[in-house]
Amino acid sequence: MRVVRSLVAGALIAGAASVFAALGAGSAGAVAVTPLPGGVQVDLSPADTAFVHQNNVGLAIAGLPHPSAASFGTALDAAADVSTQVPNGRVTFTVYGPLNELSGTMLALQ
Repeated sequence: MRVVRSLVAGALIAGAASVFAALGAGSAGAVAVTPLPGGVQVDLSPADTAFVHQNNVGLAIAGLPHPSAASFGTALDAAADVSTQVPNGRVTFTVYGPLNELSGTMLALQ
């Protein structure tokens, strides 16, 4: 059962791109999801970055029972916080690896 919970949580983290894409689907600056070899790159729009910041989405992700959840959620909230303090700031992140061993990078961009 523990392995199943870990896989489901990993799918949720890796699937965060889909959630952000759905949130930004109606806006002109919608989320961009780019497949990479072994992973995916997600570029949040400034509006989606503000949504992540205002609703503490990273904190919610950090509470998932997955080894990568805490660091990913904390980094997401921190990057969104920095990005929302500049006009048109946004967050970009990549997720690589199998669901039980996710890794990646996160950037706060202007």
